[in-house]
Amino acid sequence: MEIPKDGIRLHKSNFSAIGQQILPMLDSGEIYRLILKPWKDKRSLSQNNLMWMWNSDISSQVNAISAEKLSDEEIHEFLKGMFCPEKEIEILGESKMVRSTKLLDTEEMTFYLRRIEVWCLTKGLKIRIPPNSEYHTKRLNNE
Repeated sequence: MEIPKDGIRLHKSNFSAIGQQILPMLDSGEIYRLILKPWKDKRSLSQNNLMWMWNSDISSQVNAISAEKLSDEEIHEFLKGMFCPEKEIEILGESKMVRSTKLLDTEEMTFYLRRIEVWCLTKGLKIRIPPNSEYHTKRLNNE
């Protein structure tokens, strides 16, 4: 059985089926490490779209007052460096800590976006928060 990199979403209704798929692995005599942790969905498309909208909002305002022109991607890298938590990735047995919004779950992404929003407020930068966005809804529910 090939277990996906992001793990398997385990719940009562699929517990037995997953056990049946794992059992042959144990029959081989190999020893495995099984780690269970609460399931959290990866960042949402809505969150990702909002982040890129904000990168554009910020770059437009910064470029209007600065001789150096920054792209949305450069703003993204700048904000990741300031606010995105580091996550460990492994490639060919080597681990490295990286800052990537792609690796955030929905809660972590909401916290990341909130930090950007506060930073923008302190800098006098205006960012759009669409009333139908997931972020707007979460913000209302947490205030």
